[in-house]
Amino acid sequence: RRSTSRRRTSSGCWADVAIGAARGTGWREADLLVLDFEATSADPRSARPLSVGWVGIGDGRVRAAECGYAVVRHVDPVPAGALAVHGLTPDVVAAGRPPEEVSEELGALLAGRVLVAHHAPLEVALLKGWGLRPHAVLDTLALLRRLDERAGRPRADVTLAGAARRFDVPAARAHHAFGDAWTTALLLLGLVGDLEAERGGVSLDDLLRLGRG
Repeated sequence: RRSTSRRRTSSGCWADVAIGAARGTGWREADLLVLDFEATSADPRSARPLSVGWVGIGDGRVRAAECGYAVVRHVDPVPAGALAVHGLTPDVVAAGRPPEEVSEELGALLAGRVLVAHHAPLEVALLKGWGLRPHAVLDTLALLRRLDERAGRPRADVTLAGAARRFDVPAARAHHAFGDAWTTALLLLGLVGDLEAERGGVSLDDLLRLGRG
C-alpha cells in the first residue's frame, strides 16, 4: 500500500509546533502515526530496517488513507534468527524500495505528528539512522506497563500479541510491519478508551507522560 503524503516545513525539520500546541488539549485533537519496523535484529544499536508499516490516527480514529507498508532494500545477508521471525527472505528485501525513498516518505508523514510504537526504542533508533528525529514519542508498551501497575497487574503480559489477547484486540499478522502497526493502533485506541472511561477526558500530555519509554 502507499499512503498519502504530509508536507514538511521548508527547513526539512519536524513540524513540532503543532505537537506543542496540542499537548494540553484532548488527545483526539492530535495527529499520531503508529509505526512498526521489521529489522535485521531487535537490538537498536545494530539493527537495520527491512520493512516498515504505518497507520495514521486523527480525531481519535484510524485514517485508512494514511496507512501504508514498504519493504526496504537490503543487500547484505539477513541473519537467520531475524529471518525466522519475520520471513523476509534475501530476494524479497533485495527487491525492496530504496531506503532514501522510504525515509523521505516517512519524514513527510511524521511531520507535526506524534510517533507511536510498541517498544519504541527500535523504531526511534532506525528513524535516527535515517536522520529523522521525532520530537514526541508515545510508547504503548510503556503505557501498558504503567496502567498495569496502577491496576495491580505487575506481571501481566506486555508483548504486543499478549496485550492484544488481554484487551480483546483483533490482532493482525504478527511480525509483519503493517500487521503489527495495525494491532498497535487498535491497542492504543482500546487503552485510551479505558482511560477516558476512568477519567472522563485524556490530554495528549497525559498519554505522553504515561507512555514515556
